[in-house]
Amino acid sequence: MEAPNKAQAEYRLGILLAIGTLVWSGTYSSLAKGLTPFLSPMTLLLASETLTALFILLTFGVVPLVKGFRSLPSRLIIIAACIGVLNSAIAPYLWFSGLTLTTAANASLLSSVEIIWGLALAMLLLGERINSMQVLGMIVVLVGIGVINFGTGAEALTIHKGDVLVILGAVTSGTGAVLFKKYLSHIMPELAILIRNFAGIAVVIMIGFAFSVPLTAEVAAFPLEKVLLLLAFAFFSRYLTLTFFYESLDRLPSTTFSLIQIGSPLAGVLFAALIVGEQIHSYHILGGIFILLGLFIEQMSAARIRSLSKVHPLRWVRALHLQRKDQAGLPLLPKHV
Repeated sequence: MEAPNKAQAEYRLGILLAIGTLVWSGTYSSLAKGLTPFLSPMTLLLASETLTALFILLTFGVVPLVKGFRSLPSRLIIIAACIGVLNSAIAPYLWFSGLTLTTAANASLLSSVEIIWGLALAMLLLGERINSMQVLGMIVVLVGIGVINFGTGAEALTIHKGDVLVILGAVTSGTGAVLFKKYLSHIMPELAILIRNFAGIAVVIMIGFAFSVPLTAEVAAFPLEKVLLLLAFAFFSRYLTLTFFYESLDRLPSTTFSLIQIGSPLAGVLFAALIVGEQIHSYHILGGIFILLGLFIEQMSAARIRSLSKVHPLRWVRALHLQRKDQAGLPLLPKHV
């Protein structure tokens, strides 16, 4: 009886961690939006990545991480650094740039395009098959994104620049996530994140020097009363989201985790209203309904329903735990994983 009890305990802990991922990732847009009046996208990127790397070093220890780094083949280090350029430099820069021109609610909802792009790219690079239910879900999500974008613009066919930048950032982030699964899914997550963070930091510093971006001046002029907001963004929205994400996936199958994360866009809109005080418009509600419905359809695809329906109720927890290693497809990802 000890093994089943342990499996159930691990499963319950995984559920709590997945809910924590949902909550912390929901604060991402709102806390970042509160910082955009004081920091440019590049400076905000540099500050958040540096603080996230510091939290990881303090949590997991410098010595174990250095040992893990030295044991990695040079090929994997280069791949991790390239993914870092995508996910810790280009993607967040585009996303933060878009956030300065749009609302936190829009950014939270539109970031769902990362899932759609990830599915399509996984089919091309990982050889994963997409069934008809997943295609339908992708179409419904795209309809929701269109509703939000056109609702933001002044005219019916207007394409809002801030929304487009957010979408491009999400697409770049999804590309990095697929490449991570293809090449780096077998190494320590905290080590991969750390390499990614340092690669992003290095790129930002080099670009800052090359184009004379006043990174130091912006940091020096940053209001002291906003330091806690910056720390909260780096700790809760970045560090805890990433930590809870990998810890929950280690205890849950991708399907279970992804079904919980369907609520991520809704959490982002809720925190946009609570933290930033943004007004939620009718197009947010309508677009959000389409996005949530599309994500639900994608996750509850016919193939996954059949695989779960074969499990005897008394063996549910054990089956979920064992499916984790064989589960195909990408889970719903928190922002810029």
